[in-house]
Amino acid sequence: MIIDKRRAMLNNQSLSRRQEKTRLAFMDAFLRLVIEHGLDHISVTDIANEADYGRWAFYQYFESKEDVAWETFVYWMTQLDTYVVQAVSHLQSPQREYESWRIIFRAFQQQKDFLTRLDSLIASKWHVKAKEFLFQQFFQHLRNGHFALMDGVRPEIAARLYVVALMELLEYWGRNPDLGDADKLVDEFFSFIFNQVPPKHDKK
Repeated sequence: MIIDKRRAMLNNQSLSRRQEKTRLAFMDAFLRLVIEHGLDHISVTDIANEADYGRWAFYQYFESKEDVAWETFVYWMTQLDTYVVQAVSHLQSPQREYESWRIIFRAFQQQKDFLTRLDSLIASKWHVKAKEFLFQQFFQHLRNGHFALMDGVRPEIAARLYVVALMELLEYWGRNPDLGDADKLVDEFFSFIFNQVPPKHDKK
């Protein structure tokens, strides 16, 4: 019953400011704990205690620690996506795509500790959900003209190829940090996608 009420509340996007503050408190607590201990070594009780709420309050918003991991990822990616689109909207392609990737790769570098501590989820169907979420996100951008790449390739195919390549590179970089910094990886990713020399960094 509690889970059904939680789903209805979140699906209807009827969270009050107080409820949204509570939800974010759980997500922040989860973020701190998973970076320090890893997903496999924390519990719902740990998250609730870190957020200074009870387990009952936790289950008003999330079904499990895996659920809060997913919601934290979606929240972070949605916030990042909104920022990226606004930050590069004044640019022309391919400078627009290049600068957007610089933002994304730098954000990944900042959140690498969180993302690389989700090992037990990365190897599961959560990984498939993340790929589909990112595909839908980028597919909409291609359809709306926010970004452009792979001339002659249908948007739904271009979006999938892009997301697979991006996720594979970011995951590989997470396991092999000696590959270089964000800007170096972006230059190589740009050359791979556009088959041309990367443009100069935007100074705006």
